[in-house]
Amino acid sequence: MINLRDLKKVKTYDDLENLGIGKVYCDISYRGGGIGFYAEDVARAFDVCESDLPSKFGTGCNYLGGGLRGSIFGSDFSKEITDRKAQLLNALSDACVRVYENIDNEEIENNTMEGIARVDNVKSAY
Repeated sequence: MINLRDLKKVKTYDDLENLGIGKVYCDISYRGGGIGFYAEDVARAFDVCESDLPSKFGTGCNYLGGGLRGSIFGSDFSKEITDRKAQLLNALSDACVRVYENIDNEEIENNTMEGIARVDNVKSAY
């Protein structure tokens, strides 16, 4: 079972994978993107109804146009999910935001604003 302590420790893509929730989707570029998990995996891991979650759960970032990246935001979920499960889902969303920011900051520091897409542990620039 995933606990709050484990979620608060998450800082990297590998940390997300190591949670064992399911396949991590990652699509981050200077035009926004997102990182997280698919709803069916999150629903199973946290014992909640899949229909109470967005199709992808984690974090996203919008694109404002003209090369301007917008804000990074975490996923939300139905008000039907309460108490401990809501606390855990909020912590998962926060963890995904931290990972997104770390990847984004790493790209800025390395001056590689190409973006990355990871599927099944394959990292590719586009």
